[in-house]
Amino acid sequence: MNETILHRKAFILVLSAATLVMALSMLALSPVASSLMVAWNVSFAQIEWLTTVFLLVMCLSMLVSPWLFNRICFHKLILMILGCFMIGTILLSLAPWYLMALVGRVLEATALGAMFPLYQSALLVITTGSRQIMVMGIAGAVMSFAIVGGPAVIELALVYINWRVFYGLLALLTILVGIGSFTWITNIVPVHVYRFDWYSLLYSLGIFGLLYLLNVSWTSREIPLLTVLVISLFFCIMFINRQLHYEHPLLQIQALRYWRFDLCLLLSGMAYASLIDLTTLLPLFYQEILGQRGFEVSLNLLIPALTLVVINLIISPLTSWLNANLVMVTGMTLLDASFLLFVIDSDHLTTFKLLLFSCLTAIGSGLVLMPATTQGSNFLPTKLVAHGITIITVTRQLFGSLSTALITFLLTISTGKRGFTHSFTFLAFINLIVLVLLIFTALGGSRNENN
Repeated sequence: MNETILHRKAFILVLSAATLVMALSMLALSPVASSLMVAWNVSFAQIEWLTTVFLLVMCLSMLVSPWLFNRICFHKLILMILGCFMIGTILLSLAPWYLMALVGRVLEATALGAMFPLYQSALLVITTGSRQIMVMGIAGAVMSFAIVGGPAVIELALVYINWRVFYGLLALLTILVGIGSFTWITNIVPVHVYRFDWYSLLYSLGIFGLLYLLNVSWTSREIPLLTVLVISLFFCIMFINRQLHYEHPLLQIQALRYWRFDLCLLLSGMAYASLIDLTTLLPLFYQEILGQRGFEVSLNLLIPALTLVVINLIISPLTSWLNANLVMVTGMTLLDASFLLFVIDSDHLTTFKLLLFSCLTAIGSGLVLMPATTQGSNFLPTKLVAHGITIITVTRQLFGSLSTALITFLLTISTGKRGFTHSFTFLAFINLIVLVLLIFTALGGSRNENN
């Protein structure tokens, strides 16, 4: 029994370490854009594309993860993903040319996109009851810290080392995690043999197109964006139709027929989008309004990130003590209240107030993100769990990209503090709508629809 518990803990530790190391690469190029422009003799737009293409490829890879989860032995699959990420990272760290760096980013994004849903699905499969909530809290701490604290950690690291060394260290850490995977990562689900649906992958380019439109500037005239929008919507419709009627679809969107799963999907998406918007707005406010730079900004961003980690780690006893619905209602209330405080005090925001309000946002998001994911998965049949996690993960990306696009638009049309006030007002309003919806539906209890 002790050996089984030890093995499970090692399994979770290795998988969590792999996810964190890989996630740190997502936004690592943004702080060194100027150095990359000189190194490869390219424009800033081309450097931005390295991050944009990362997000787009990652989304496509997420859609394939349920098929991989059921088709390939989990032990072998994790080693393949780590190998793909390691090769991509090495290519990027050594790249003398821009094209080589782009190939490296695509390989990294492919690996991370598959890992995010697989990480959460695996933890849900190997645990039950209160232990499930605890390990999902660990997953929340890992993924949330990568999103909120990752950029700050990277900026601090790049003060002492250059970006090539940083990526070299990521490759080395990936190798070490891979060594641990040989021993501690085991097969957790039976393998089912069925063909890969290439038509679904083709039609999923519609989601790729929508994400591209949300991440590209609409002032650009290089690509007919309305044409891209029409084609993307057409492909999305074809994708949905294919998933509903094909015998072995790439993604079982039948999970959306469970309305409580849909509610948890909405909650998770909004909490994630709020975090993404917070990491977008705070650095800009510190720099443009308060005149802070570099090291000081990074330290200020680390505080809400660490707060988020703590909340995720204590979410299990909180959920055991309180009803899960009550925890999520509390989280959405704090989330909405934090943005209202940003609005009310927008003309007198100091570093202390920003830290206080952003920590409140982190607490609210932490009380929603993983509980919503866990609850939503529990409302699905076992065979749909991996697909449900993928739907949640992809939806988060769409919510995050859409909200960031709207925030960027609000900051563009209004200058100075007014743009930030409008952005915080928008977030407070949207979160209030979701909170009201949650309160009304939570009154119906939390019965599992599969019972």
